[in-house]
Amino acid sequence: MIIRKIAYYFLQTIAIVVVVRKLEYRLKQKGYGTLKSKHEVLGIITEEYNELIQAITNNDDDNFEEELLDIAVACVFGFACSYAKTLDW
Repeated sequence: MIIRKIAYYFLQTIAIVVVVRKLEYRLKQKGYGTLKSKHEVLGIITEEYNELIQAITNNDDDNFEEELLDIAVACVFGFACSYAKTLDW
């Protein structure tokens, strides 16, 4: 039982590290500005969600994980912008 808990914790930690690394990559790639509105946040998440649907439809396991990661990054960044009160509307 303890091994299972350790393994689960380890997987969660890896997932968080991967999301943070991808977020850092995207910020370097796209710039350190903020999103302008809740609608922009929704648009990015929706676009990534549609790409996730496409990966599932095409039974593309590699793209499936990448799109999940892209959704996670979009959600974290959207939350950060909202939390920092940088969304105009």
